[in-house]
Amino acid sequence: MSRWSGPPRDPVDRYDRRTIAAHWLVAALIVAQWTSGHTIDWFAKGAPRVDSRSVHLILGTLLATALAYRVYWRIARGRRFPVDTRSIDGWASVVMQGALYAILITVVGLGLWNEALRGDSLFNLVSLPKLGAYTKEARHLLSNQVTTWHSLAANLLLILAGLHATAALIHHYVLRDGTLQRMLPR
Repeated sequence: MSRWSGPPRDPVDRYDRRTIAAHWLVAALIVAQWTSGHTIDWFAKGAPRVDSRSVHLILGTLLATALAYRVYWRIARGRRFPVDTRSIDGWASVVMQGALYAILITVVGLGLWNEALRGDSLFNLVSLPKLGAYTKEARHLLSNQVTTWHSLAANLLLILAGLHATAALIHHYVLRDGTLQRMLPR
């Protein structure tokens, strides 16, 4: 099988609808999660902050679900295009794709771990369990550390996603090679 990283050969040379939908859903959830995560502390303590954190937790659960589906679909059934890893742009796209998946899985994993440590309340209606046999102080220290890692990883994810989007726009407006067209909805 020959490797090819050039422009789509014809108008139907695109990713399948589910791959496109999952890509844009994950992208939108990443932006929403980053924004909600960085604004939680803007809300007053009590119900407003609990509600803000609850939205972040629910969106995080949606992101984890969408990511799991995206990975499943990509591996099992989604359309893939061959990439020439002998070229710098082909190699860079493979590295970027791997880095995006790795850091996104890390961000989601750290978020789930932190929630298991914190045991937050959802809209003051449901209390999520605290997992692990930690003292109150140890739980608090570990949760603060995981929060820091989660935030750093989320910032790195946003930077990588911005580079990914910039590369897509360069392909579209400068190189005019049709690469972005593969992922745009029909």
